[in-house]
Amino acid sequence: ADAETLALALEATAAFGVQDVEIRTGDVALFNALLDALDLYPVWRRRLVKDFNRKISLEQDLERLAAATTASPSEYEGVLAALAGSDRKAALAFVTDLMSIAGTTNVGGRTTAEIADRFLEQSTLKGGALPREAITVLKRFLSIAGNPDDAIAGLRALTTDAKLDLAAAIDQFESRVGFMAARGIDVKQTRFSTAFGRGLDYYTGFEFELHHRGNGAEPLVAGGRYDRLMTQLGSGEPIPAVGFSVWVDALTRIGRKVGA
Repeated sequence: ADAETLALALEATAAFGVQDVEIRTGDVALFNALLDALDLYPVWRRRLVKDFNRKISLEQDLERLAAATTASPSEYEGVLAALAGSDRKAALAFVTDLMSIAGTTNVGGRTTAEIADRFLEQSTLKGGALPREAITVLKRFLSIAGNPDDAIAGLRALTTDAKLDLAAAIDQFESRVGFMAARGIDVKQTRFSTAFGRGLDYYTGFEFELHHRGNGAEPLVAGGRYDRLMTQLGSGEPIPAVGFSVWVDALTRIGRKVGA
């Protein structure tokens, strides 16, 4: 279905006479699988996923997480000490109790859950920095880019060197590439990057954007797999879904220029 969706997206650009299309792809499932394999603290995992989804500089945040923790005292030292070693559920319950005692449900516009996450993050960071070994693996992973075949080779080399099990996620990626080729997509002309994301947190796997070659900012068609979207809208369980959006105005404008 991922491959079919990309093929349909390319048909959409061709329908407007736009043939010189750059295909940019990524796979957030690979990033999530890496975080799982590294067995990071949940706080660190949530923070890195948030950075990835919001297109914040992961490199910069990785360095902040690797830096030595400061010894400067905090007015919340007691709270941070009480949360040391807690999971998110326990932290939320603790902060909910504190907020109830204070007679409020938010502070400065932050919800109880957001405050709990922030306290838990600070508590975890005071307990030690993100391991340098994990930083090294993450940076190497995020540097993998090129055509899909080269990316697969780079990913398998990384898993071997770092002794991590990402086989299922890589196999799924490789299978998708095979289906793309079967759909007539020139895989060698497809640009894949492990750091590519669409900046939306409901994507769960394959992501892509089609650009008119030479236009770096404006996508013509973009989409991917978003199995998590329906749960965010109220579904009790994930529902597999994949699709894309088409910027008709942009395609029309470029199609007219090409045909002129």
